[in-house]
Amino acid sequence: MTRTLLAVLAAALLGGASALALDVGDAAPAIQVKTWVANKPVTLEAAKGKVLVVEFWATWCQPCRRTIPHINKLHKKYGDKDVVFVGITEEDEATVKKYMETMAMDYHVGLDDAGKTNNAYMKGVAGIPHAFVVDRDGKVAWHGHPLTKMAQVIEELVAGKFDAARAKKLATLQQKLGEAARTRDQERLMEVVNEILREVPDDPDAYRLKRAILRDQGKLEETWPVLLDMAKGCAKDPEALIEVALTLSTGGDLEHRDLPKALELAKQAVALSDAKAVGVLAALARVHYELGHLALAADTAAKAAAAAEGEDKTRLEAHAAFYRKELERRRQDPDAK
Repeated sequence: MTRTLLAVLAAALLGGASALALDVGDAAPAIQVKTWVANKPVTLEAAKGKVLVVEFWATWCQPCRRTIPHINKLHKKYGDKDVVFVGITEEDEATVKKYMETMAMDYHVGLDDAGKTNNAYMKGVAGIPHAFVVDRDGKVAWHGHPLTKMAQVIEELVAGKFDAARAKKLATLQQKLGEAARTRDQERLMEVVNEILREVPDDPDAYRLKRAILRDQGKLEETWPVLLDMAKGCAKDPEALIEVALTLSTGGDLEHRDLPKALELAKQAVALSDAKAVGVLAALARVHYELGHLALAADTAAKAAAAAEGEDKTRLEAHAAFYRKELERRRQDPDAK
């Protein structure tokens, strides 16, 4: 397997269940904390009827420095919508408090009681950060790396759109995928990927992995129908639609560029997200730019910037300014391209 294929495979497995971990659909174990160093104590019983997120982390964990701000943002967004965020570490109080002097943690943070919570949740999990999302009935809805699908699962649970049966089925299939990956047999891997696509046709990771396997096998022409299949299968997933749209509009393979289709998919994604998702609007702006719709590109990028914060806002404001500058340049020079 090439490094690219291994990276795609790792991403597909990173957001799903491992064969040894607490399984999707299982009752969540109790939270046993020795000391709470941030916010009030949280118990599984008190969280019943709410969505509970339990993340395992440590001060020495470099990837955790990226996930903590992400969880802070989710806490700010969902804190008043009956979603409770808990960070659990096995370290001592002095170490954690010193760490929090320079790393804000706005949610509940507790010190594990002799590793009891860690042992109950994390059996078989290779490393941290790792989070568990528990539904309102106290059952595990999802677990994996906090930067993968966690936000999507929380949003679906809050909106009452989470499909528990689908989640269980996908978790089981991802275990098979992990077993196939360990054999490094691409034919077996492709068999499992196709099984996932038959059983859960709206899983974007399966399409990404199938395209990566085909590329690895030198079957580049076969990757493009899979991309279009992804748009059909994931027709209600704005992020997947945007991924297809950007590939069709900005990909290096000019022969397979399809700007009208890209625009159709980008508009579809905007409609699904109620024209509020910053990334979706930014992608639509880029597709307009590729089509030469510079005024629309500038206006759409400006809308995205208005809805964004921090570095994203600055970046999108620069995009809008660039599109406006290009528009003016082309107005002044009829031969400009």
